[in-house]
Amino acid sequence: MYYRYLFADLLPKSVKRLIYLDADIICKDDILPLWQTDLHGRVLGAVRDWGEDRSCGRIGLKNGRYFNSGVLLMDLVKWRQQQLTQKLFRWLERVGNTKILWGDQDALNGVIDGWFTELPKIYNGIVINNTTLNEELDVVLVHYIDYIKPWHIYYMDSGAKELYWEYVKKSLWSDLRPVDGKSVQTVMMTARLLHKQGKYAESASYYEALLKYFLKDKYE
Repeated sequence: MYYRYLFADLLPKSVKRLIYLDADIICKDDILPLWQTDLHGRVLGAVRDWGEDRSCGRIGLKNGRYFNSGVLLMDLVKWRQQQLTQKLFRWLERVGNTKILWGDQDALNGVIDGWFTELPKIYNGIVINNTTLNEELDVVLVHYIDYIKPWHIYYMDSGAKELYWEYVKKSLWSDLRPVDGKSVQTVMMTARLLHKQGKYAESASYYEALLKYFLKDKYE
């Protein structure tokens, strides 16, 4: 995730502007308007993050604005002029693990400290805990930021889940299947979801696996 700090150095100087997208994003519509956005002299544009108040307090931002780094419109000319790559790594060295929770995102916010152009929420429609936070918006970019992803078998049924698999079927990886869980928590989540779907026998098999795990001494 820290590679996004290096774009200005790795790419030719002729590349002056860049749209960065996280890997857990679906693009539903035209992003040309995003590309054409006026950054008003600032080094990047981004959408303000869910739960930004807590993040601002955690890393000590005074401006009250904290963005999600999953979608970035970057001015690489200004990035190079401001030597932002060096500043970001110095910030990480100085802060260490004392405040960092969201890695590269915290450092970007810590260094830029509110001096970014706020993009419309349609360009980073955040989905977390199976809930689309901007359901009223016809978003262009859907971002599955939660650690539970729609390719997990235990992801709750939702429009966001259906959207993901709709795009999978259109892709070169149309034969992909949901990934099963490996932890106690994910097995519980799978069992509950299957029960909710009316697949009682399958749900029971997951509960049985949990019982065998917790009572393994009784089974051996």
